[in-house]
Amino acid sequence: MAKELLNQEEPVHAEEMQDIIGTPPMWLYRWGISLVLAIAIICVFISSTISYPEAIQTQIKIHSVNSPYGLSIKDSARLIKILVQNNSSVKKDDYLAVLENSTGRKNLKAPVDGQLIYAGVIHENEQLHPNQNVFFIVGENRGFYGEMIVSQNDIYKVKSGQTVLIKLRNPVDDQRTLDGIIRYVTDDQVKTGEYVAEVAFDNHGSGYLLLKNGMIADAEIITAKATLFHRLINSLMRGIK
Repeated sequence: MAKELLNQEEPVHAEEMQDIIGTPPMWLYRWGISLVLAIAIICVFISSTISYPEAIQTQIKIHSVNSPYGLSIKDSARLIKILVQNNSSVKKDDYLAVLENSTGRKNLKAPVDGQLIYAGVIHENEQLHPNQNVFFIVGENRGFYGEMIVSQNDIYKVKSGQTVLIKLRNPVDDQRTLDGIIRYVTDDQVKTGEYVAEVAFDNHGSGYLLLKNGMIADAEIITAKATLFHRLINSLMRGIK
C-alpha cells in the first residue's frame, strides 16, 4: 500500500520541479531585456558618431600654374662644363653651363629666376642634339592645381565646392595627404563618358611641399557627409525596396 502511494506522489513532485526549472524568474527577463536595449542604444550612439561619408574614388593629375621653362640648344653642341647642381636656385643671367660647337664656346644663361632641374640624365662632355632640352627652370612663385577625370556614371554626384582628399604616391612616406576643393566641373565631355573637374589645393598641408608638375595621385571626392548609422539605414531601406 505504501508503495502504491509513493508511485502516485512521484508525478506530482516531478511536475512541480519542472515548473520551477522551466520558468525563469521575472527579474531575469527584465535584466535581459534591459541589457539588450542598452547594447542597442550604445551601438546606435557609436555608429551615429562615426563619420562614414559617401565618396567616389578616382585619380588626380597635378599641374603647375607656371609651367617649367625649358632651355634647349638650336644646333648640335658638346656639353663642356655644368656650372650648377640639380634642384639649385638660380637668378636671371646666371651661368648654367659651357657649350662648344663648330663656331666656338658659349655660355648657357638662366633666362628667369627659379629652381633649376636637369632635363633627364646629363653629363659633361656629352654630345647634345639640336632642340634638345638641357635644363628646366621652375618659377619661384608657382602654384599647383589638380585635374580629375569624372565618369559619366558619377557626374551628377560631383559638384563645385565638394571636398577632395588626395593621397600622394610617395614610396618614402605613403601617409602624406592633401585637401582640395572642386572649383568647377566641365559641362562637355573631354572623351566619351568622361568629364574633367579642376581642384584647388590647400597649400598649408605638408603634402603640398611634395607636389611636382605631372604627378599622379589617388583622390577621394566626398559627395555627401554621413555617419555609419545613416549609411546602414540607407542600405537597409534600399534592400527593402
